[in-house]
Amino acid sequence: MRRLIHILAFVALLATTSCRELPDYLVGDDTVARVGRDELTIHEIAEAVPANLTGNDSLSFAKQYVDRWIIRQLKVEEADRLFSGSEKDIERMVEEYRTSLLNSRVDQYYVDQQGAGDFTDEDIAEYYNTHKSDFTLDRTLVKGRIVAFSDSYRQAKRLKEQMQKAATSATDDKTFADTCEKNGFQYIDNRSGWINFADFLSNLPTTRTQDYEPLLDKMGIQEMEANGTRYYFDFSSVCRRGDVAPLEVVADNIRRILVTQRRSAIIRSHEESIVDQAEQQGHARIYKPVAQPQQEE
Repeated sequence: MRRLIHILAFVALLATTSCRELPDYLVGDDTVARVGRDELTIHEIAEAVPANLTGNDSLSFAKQYVDRWIIRQLKVEEADRLFSGSEKDIERMVEEYRTSLLNSRVDQYYVDQQGAGDFTDEDIAEYYNTHKSDFTLDRTLVKGRIVAFSDSYRQAKRLKEQMQKAATSATDDKTFADTCEKNGFQYIDNRSGWINFADFLSNLPTTRTQDYEPLLDKMGIQEMEANGTRYYFDFSSVCRRGDVAPLEVVADNIRRILVTQRRSAIIRSHEESIVDQAEQQGHARIYKPVAQPQQEE
């Protein structure tokens, strides 16, 4: 009711400010706009206004709705004039679109009924193990850490020792992170998820022209230094380009594959079922062409 009051207020405002007022004898009492014989009513606008809009927002939406409605109707009239000779083609396209839309809704109904997206981690792992060759990496992925600090820091050696211990102990890992935070060091910890090797390098003083692949062959903590800043970094895991991608990297993609496969299976099964039933009931029939008699030579 409140939305309807806002719309009525908008209509009153429109009537007092618009230079395109409609003659009273052409429209009904609840008509807001008219194009030819088509009319837009207050109630149509009220139903279109989102329930969460109030006050000036609902008035603004209503005005835009009326403007769009007028433009849409005028375009329809223009299309009738421009393409009057193509009326049958347009009707055919409309019917094809309607048929396609209804078919899609039926498909989605049965897909929703049978739960096409219900897959467990075991389902995903099974597909991964069976199709590993489909998941070859086109880039190198890494897990690792980087800490950047001023080269004037006097406890650099101790910091490196802490970083080494942090790789094997949860308690030492927290101590190391606390030390970095306390001293304002830049600490990037990418051990919980795979990232592109190039993205990892972007946090180090590297250049695009140099090959940094050899860094991946080295164990333990490595160092770089540039512009008064020292960098400690290491890799906890490496998956090179050409290797099979880790399961966690491709899990979402596998889930989409499985959903697509199950969706197709559900739709295909339903189609076969309704065709069989229709043929058994005589509701649908395929008429084979009559063979043409062969002419004697």
